[in-house]
Amino acid sequence: MKPFIGIKKIWYGAVINTAVTPASLKTWLASATEVKNSHNDTWGYTEDDPTTTDYVNELTGKVYYKDVTAKGASTMAFTMGEYSFEDKKELQGGELVKDGQTVVGWHEPDVAEVINKAVVGMTKTGNYIVFTNASVIGKGNFVEKNIGLGVSAVAMENPTDSVAGEYWLDGEKVDAPTA
Repeated sequence: MKPFIGIKKIWYGAVINTAVTPASLKTWLASATEVKNSHNDTWGYTEDDPTTTDYVNELTGKVYYKDVTAKGASTMAFTMGEYSFEDKKELQGGELVKDGQTVVGWHEPDVAEVINKAVVGMTKTGNYIVFTNASVIGKGNFVEKNIGLGVSAVAMENPTDSVAGEYWLDGEKVDAPTA
């Protein structure tokens, strides 16, 4: 399998409520919104260290057992350098401003909104990182004199039993032609 290096494509869309397979991801991608612009050097993936408790032998002062009490959070973050008002609404909340049927702007929400989306990144090497249910925070992010749409997506527990919050898939299997 190829390594997971860099970013080539990013999508967001409805929370995924079924176990992810190469075929199901390919189907989901067809209905998702593709991010067309991730500003240079803003995309990143991090996984926090888990929360642990050390049990120390008071006779020796050394750790004799380490308990993992919570997994670390996985996060994908990027800043969209160019985006639509629809992207801003979907990822930051708020409402579209319309003149008749034409979208002419966006306004902030009255109260902070909880936004959950599936977020998928395809690496430069063709592999996929899938957050089936991500808590998404969108915000204005000033990068090189441009106010981009900064996005931070944290993988959450999926509300559907037997569906993981995060999947990593071999891109050759996802992109393989269907029979």
